[in-house]
Amino acid sequence: MVPRWLLLGVVLAGCAKTPMSSSPLIDRELFFGNPALASPQVSPDGRWVAFLRERNGILNLHLVAWGQAMEKARPLTDEKERPPAGFTWTRDSRYLLVSQDSGGDENYRLRRLDLTSPADPATGLPSAREVPLKKGARAMVMDLPKARPGEALLQVNERDEKFFDVEKLDIETLQRSPVWENRAGCADIIANLDGKVCLATRMTADGGTELFRVEGKKLSTPILRATWQEGMGGFRFRPGNRTVYLETNVGEGEDLSFLAEMDPRTGKLQKLESDPLGRVDISRAAFSEATEELVGTVYLDDRKRNYWRDEGFAADFGYLREKFPRQEVGLADMSGDDRRWVILITADTDPGTYYLFDRSSRELAKFGELRPDLPKERLSPMTPIRYASSDGLEIPAYLTLPRHREGVKLPLLVMPHGGPWARDYWGYNPTAQFFANRGLAVLQPNFRQSTGFGKKFYAAGRHQWGDKMQDDLTWGVKHLVEKGIADPKRVAIYGGSYGGYAALAGLAFTPEVYAAGASFVGPSNLFTLLNSIPPYWESVRRQFDYFVGNPSDPLDQERLRRQSPLFSVEKMKAPLLVVQGANDPRVKKAESDQIVDAYRKKGQAVEYLVAGDEGHGFARPDNRLAAMLVLERFLHRHVGSDLQKDAPEWMEAKARALQAGGGCPR
Repeated sequence: MVPRWLLLGVVLAGCAKTPMSSSPLIDRELFFGNPALASPQVSPDGRWVAFLRERNGILNLHLVAWGQAMEKARPLTDEKERPPAGFTWTRDSRYLLVSQDSGGDENYRLRRLDLTSPADPATGLPSAREVPLKKGARAMVMDLPKARPGEALLQVNERDEKFFDVEKLDIETLQRSPVWENRAGCADIIANLDGKVCLATRMTADGGTELFRVEGKKLSTPILRATWQEGMGGFRFRPGNRTVYLETNVGEGEDLSFLAEMDPRTGKLQKLESDPLGRVDISRAAFSEATEELVGTVYLDDRKRNYWRDEGFAADFGYLREKFPRQEVGLADMSGDDRRWVILITADTDPGTYYLFDRSSRELAKFGELRPDLPKERLSPMTPIRYASSDGLEIPAYLTLPRHREGVKLPLLVMPHGGPWARDYWGYNPTAQFFANRGLAVLQPNFRQSTGFGKKFYAAGRHQWGDKMQDDLTWGVKHLVEKGIADPKRVAIYGGSYGGYAALAGLAFTPEVYAAGASFVGPSNLFTLLNSIPPYWESVRRQFDYFVGNPSDPLDQERLRRQSPLFSVEKMKAPLLVVQGANDPRVKKAESDQIVDAYRKKGQAVEYLVAGDEGHGFARPDNRLAAMLVLERFLHRHVGSDLQKDAPEWMEAKARALQAGGGCPR
């Protein structure tokens, strides 16, 4: 477990030898343009639904009464550059607290929208006030205690940019007052149900984690310890605040993380539940908004599995499953009394539809589809597969094949996820579907150190960037080549963040495998990456030191140099595309600059796109679409994927602007 931020089946769907009817290419805007709606949240009193919808080309907050059509919603914000980064209701349903940064810099500030005051006559928007905050600082909502609906607990790094203190926000006046100063460098800070800071975690020098009681301004001696292979998280106090739930895999003989109950006075654990099938970590526990009691658990295996402890929740969820038998049913949000649910229905070939469900009447009303114009019947099934890596370790993965092609000798796109402390899961993936529609097979490997598969699998990736973690991708390619699915001469690799690193590493360390590679905000030099970790990650910096390597440690330096693609650029032969946000605080622009510069000095084919108004990910749809246009053409040239040749002039112009930002000729 990590901090909160950061077997091939007998038959493969789409692998039939008989070709299917031709499937026209789906317009890229239907995959990567703004969705019709996103992130609906019901107010605690159940009367309202706030959600994101496009306004003047940017996703903005809107509000509609429960039961009314989405089309009757009124706008709450008028962002011009990028959508809000997040929002949350206050307990009294009067305000929304909205998070926003500037150009992707991740210095989040907070605004308060008053939904009860008269709208501004000039704009029609509710009154908005920003929480005062020093420039460059970051403020995030930590908790909204039920007992004090007029207050919020914030985590703020204004005093010291490296660490987050806890402050109390008076929501009416927007006055902040100190609660607890984080002078011990803690990562996770936990409040009980009354909003009192009670527990905190801190990483140890050897990569482990310690849990402390907060006793006034100080910490107790550790009450629970996790080794570098173990973790703890998901803390939630039970009613009465005498015990706390957590998810952990602490203990000799334990591999998969489980749900436990802990006495915060002693740290004594009682194991409550682990995966009934013994396959994966617990993904999350679900709690009642009304009673704060545990109502169920979720496990992400090849497919999602729900286990309900509350009979009412079980019955209503079962009712919904019967309504949508071949799709995933997700409980996206619920009112403060548990009676009104926002439901998301999805599948591998369906981005999703939101429904409003009243549990008392069992009335189920469609709220809206995320992408109503996307032709779902032309999308491709995603199939869970497993294969052995170089040392025999079994790698869980997902394979998406183009439904309009024979599943034989296809061009292949290997698409490793970011993190690397994350995982891929079954469901709709726009990038996988986009390139499957372009005739590519898409492999998404959950390489070692992916989360969710137990501590042995996770620990197997220590110090393995570019080594065994890269083998897990290479052996996936070999597996599909041996099955006759992939053409070994037409394999490309593309990913973002760690996935971008893996793309560069693939070209550098296994140049015979890949015909092309594309890196989106991927690090090329582990020394510069580790030495430029954002200040606000300081509390978990030891995780990087321990799992990736310490650039100041002579014992790690030789390995880090060998694992950095930049220092093996002479081995890189395949064409490269690099995409970067100029304001990225996690993977600095210098990471991309240096690998592009090295390619250019060799006189080797490289394309470079830079968005001056983006960070670690592209929030603006015009930047997203232009980058995907260039990537689509790049893969068409180098591995022979299908190509939608035409593009609107504005998209062509934006692509040229991104290329100019990277120093490429128009």
